[in-house]
Amino acid sequence: MKIFATVLLMLLAACSGEQTSTFKTGSYKLVDSLNDIPTTVNFAEDGHFSGKVVNNMMGSYKLEKGNAISFSPIATTMMMGPQEAMEAEQNFLQILPRIKSYKMQGDYLVLITDNGGEILFEPVTPQK
Repeated sequence: MKIFATVLLMLLAACSGEQTSTFKTGSYKLVDSLNDIPTTVNFAEDGHFSGKVVNNMMGSYKLEKGNAISFSPIATTMMMGPQEAMEAEQNFLQILPRIKSYKMQGDYLVLITDNGGEILFEPVTPQK
């Protein structure tokens, strides 16, 4: 029974994804978005990012020592959408400036807020 438990733990660890500190640019989709509204973000190699909930958003990001990440003020278009989508967008726009660090779990991106909250993004395109 001990051998079975050990093998099971090893398999679970292997499936959990390798954690690395190397940031991977590319397009990501928020895994658990408010009201299940699709939320996407694309990180370009030149330090710019763009995204979309209802409106298009854009800005720049900067990677720093110790997996720190910071964002410039965010510019957005000003379209209206369904109430649930607008709530999801406002929620995301309020959280984004609070993000202070990141970690990679395989191809998944985890953004970490100033109070330790984690926001998980799955890859949409091949990551670089």
